[in-house]
Amino acid sequence: MNCNDFREKVADLFDKNIDMQTKAQLDEHMANCPECRAYYDELQETFDMLQPQKAANNTKAKTPHRIWQYAAAAAIFLLGFVIGWNHLFSTPAVAEDARITFLQQTIQSVQNVGSFQMEVYARTTPQDNFAYFDPTMPFVKTDIQLLRQNDSLFYRVEKANGRTVVSDGSEQYMWVPGKLYSKGSRGANFLERFANLMFPERLLNMQKSAIALSKENKVTQTETDTTIILSIEGTEKNHDLQQLFETGKMGDCQVIVENTFTKNDGLLRFVKLWIVKDGQKTMLLHIDNIRYNVMLSKTEIVHLPEAEWIDVASQKSIPSNRLEQLQNESAEQAAKRILEAIIKGNENQAGEALINYSPVFNLLSTKLKGCKVSDFQVRKESSYMGVYVFYTLITPDGKQQKRHLALRNDNEQKIWVVDGGL
Repeated sequence: MNCNDFREKVADLFDKNIDMQTKAQLDEHMANCPECRAYYDELQETFDMLQPQKAANNTKAKTPHRIWQYAAAAAIFLLGFVIGWNHLFSTPAVAEDARITFLQQTIQSVQNVGSFQMEVYARTTPQDNFAYFDPTMPFVKTDIQLLRQNDSLFYRVEKANGRTVVSDGSEQYMWVPGKLYSKGSRGANFLERFANLMFPERLLNMQKSAIALSKENKVTQTETDTTIILSIEGTEKNHDLQQLFETGKMGDCQVIVENTFTKNDGLLRFVKLWIVKDGQKTMLLHIDNIRYNVMLSKTEIVHLPEAEWIDVASQKSIPSNRLEQLQNESAEQAAKRILEAIIKGNENQAGEALINYSPVFNLLSTKLKGCKVSDFQVRKESSYMGVYVFYTLITPDGKQQKRHLALRNDNEQKIWVVDGGL
């Protein structure tokens, strides 16, 4: 079984009536392919989130930098790209739905394309991670190029004047010019949930899921002379960290997704996503003019800047007494130690927790020099594997800011690591 076969059949693993031989083949492939194992794990997380009356508790999505923002909660879109959920939710009525048949036809037409290009315009910042969205920010253009050759996948995802991720078929590279140069395996999660935007078949399978769950999501379909427009409206967690801090829980926000297909070939061409909060409708992102089977240069896609690359998989060995000390820390204690180490410029006191920030430690230390921290409060949210630690930052001029760290300890060493907030 190759990777293409695996991805076509992986949804069967979520079907209680799966053939045992097929299951064995899928399990064997995952055991030998880290990339497909990571792909399956993401589907499992999404499945957990889609289950009615079941809180998701296994997501790896990193938290945004700013506290007071809710837009990353568009889970029906950014967390809801799934493969084959019709296995789970189909009924005779759904199976006969013409929209399901239409989408299945379009999925078949795009899942084996050799290459494509698209432009994604999202409200974010050029240098922040790809999972970060902020409805108060202007649109930033992200160019995506993807090329399939045999069983290899090459891609380039590039924010205008900012963060870039490249896969050369065996390794991934991520950089922010002049600040950060990281590399990792094919399974490295540099793109986070944004990776789902790179595969039109995932977008279309998400639509099938939403239709199958139409009792909870409003679905409408309209046509023009040349296009078919499918709109889906649902409600998801708003990821408002201010609300989490003040009340201990997150509320909901309305999400609207509009997809435009060309009639003559049934291909997905445009996607628009809005969020609605307090009656205010804001477009969060739009994908323009997806182009299929275009001529792309592999050399240009995988071109890298000359830099000293840091392997994110490398972990420092920790002496046993130090490891025991770190494992016994509470999240609040860890947050205080980490922040004070940054303020004092002493990376040795927090290097284990700052593996994702090592290249920019000096920059962080300069920004926080002379500051003080106090009033630590821990909040847990069921959709995040870690915890949020809120604190007050007092700047040298006496001004106070409420900030947070996202910490998680679901690593092999069971120590608190900074996952976001800096």
